[in-house]
Amino acid sequence: MIKLLAELAISELLTDQAGDLVSRLFGRVAGTRLGAGEFAAIRELARLCPDLDYPDGAISDAYHASQWLDCECHTSSPERDAAITLENTLRTSDPLDIDPGLPQALSTTWF
Repeated sequence: MIKLLAELAISELLTDQAGDLVSRLFGRVAGTRLGAGEFAAIRELARLCPDLDYPDGAISDAYHASQWLDCECHTSSPERDAAITLENTLRTSDPLDIDPGLPQALSTTWF
């Protein structure tokens, strides 16, 4: 995550702030990518969690939500409903003040 923020020339942030920013960026990318899976943002954020030592915030929420996405027994469960809500929240979070081409460029390798 720190490498990504450095690549984007974003100054150093507290862990929670960086996690929020990356979560919003992943949500925007998932929302702009044609053919992105139903839970693309959650799945990508969940992959970050172990490498970041399981931080709090949206990345942790995505990690926990991802546990229920592929389980047939949870297709009509509160956990699945929470995952749907989280994915929608990530995709529609406050807009980032970034060039509109950035999410599109990032989506070619992330999803």
